Amino acid sequence: MVLSGRTPLERGALESRIRNALSTAGFNPSSENFSVFLSRLEYIQADYADDAFYSRLTALLAKQDSRFGVKRKHLFYLATPPSAFESIALNLKAFGLLFDPCETGCWSRIIIEKPYGSSLESAAALEAALKQAASESQVYRIDHFTGKETVQNVMALRSANAVFDGTWNNRFMDHVQITVFEELGLEGRASFFEKMGLARDMMSHILQLAAITAMDLPATFRDTDFKAEKKLFFGSIRPLEREEVPTRSVRGQYAGYRDEQGVAQDSLAETFLAFKFQIDNARWRGVPFYVRAGKKTGAKSTRIDLVYNKPARGIFKTINIGHPNTFSFNIQPEEKITFSLVSKHPGPKLCFAPKTIELDYRAEGQDAAGYPTDYERLLIEAMSGDQTLFLSSFEMRFMWEFLSPLLAAWQEDPGANPLHAYAAGTSGPAAAEKLIKKDGMSWV
Repeated sequence: MVLSGRTPLERGALESRIRNALSTAGFNPSSENFSVFLSRLEYIQADYADDAFYSRLTALLAKQDSRFGVKRKHLFYLATPPSAFESIALNLKAFGLLFDPCETGCWSRIIIEKPYGSSLESAAALEAALKQAASESQVYRIDHFTGKETVQNVMALRSANAVFDGTWNNRFMDHVQITVFEELGLEGRASFFEKMGLARDMMSHILQLAAITAMDLPATFRDTDFKAEKKLFFGSIRPLEREEVPTRSVRGQYAGYRDEQGVAQDSLAETFLAFKFQIDNARWRGVPFYVRAGKKTGAKSTRIDLVYNKPARGIFKTINIGHPNTFSFNIQPEEKITFSLVSKHPGPKLCFAPKTIELDYRAEGQDAAGYPTDYERLLIEAMSGDQTLFLSSFEMRFMWEFLSPLLAAWQEDPGANPLHAYAAGTSGPAAAEKLIKKDGMSWV
């Protein structure tokens, strides 16, 4: 394995960093195993615009290939600023490090992190450059949310349990909510966040959660079938027209954001986003999807809530008991699935009380032990050549086409799309509550 970065790093400092990272992640390898691991690592200082760097990298990879019998199996992980993706990919191609497989057991692939550009135009330019450097089968656009265990279980639960998939449609569902809340603020990312804002930073996560929740089940879980169904789903999302943005979205900024180091005093970068969208297909037509995401919005929480219709007949048709059934997938920090019910309260009178059925992954210690983390899972999939959990070029383009009307409306008409303030530690601005309440609903 070859590590590279712009920072000069002595061998002792590198080993200390790796040991600290392993300890923080909860690993405590033996001295012998750690020494073997370190023996397989090399570090090279990078200058991504310098031909000499790529020459040194080529020689170092050839040396490791020979030493370990790898036979040119190369996975390049670009955890770099997005502005560097294009030049790195093209240089890897120019130096023969990105190549079409020429024989069995010989391959090269590239992983890129979000954000994929900063606009529809820059994303298209990046895509054009990637196509010059590698084929689509070699490009792995990573979104770590797709590798999370509870996200994976949404589709597994549907496909293995007909009782659930049979109700996963507009006959039974009232609406769907997606929440991505973070307790922390910028944490040293001011320069990035000032340029991008929360909508650009989080939209990939949001749309991937929506797809995993609402796409039709593929015939198989092979990457080709899976991506075909995802493409159909994204194609059925009704785009937000620019004139709809003021009534179907809310943006906000937490109080104190402009006092953060590196943030402009007149910054208009949003740290909160809420919006409503519709899916125009037979399964979901008429069921609204509500999204909210934000920084400094209380305890960290990523969840998907499918809210069922109220009873349409029987004694509860005329009694307001709210929404008795909600299917909730808690993605992080808890990995838990809950299903709410209404049942009879013990006693002689006909009284009812809410009850919850719960499946806690963390409580199943014997099952969860040794599971890969989200990033570990995705790296394993990339090394095995499986693109199921990675974004296609279509998905990347759709994300920007969906997001662009919001960004344009916010910039061109800030009066109709105000940047609402909210107190740190709260669930966002009051306008987000109004967004869903005007439809007669409330956030779970």
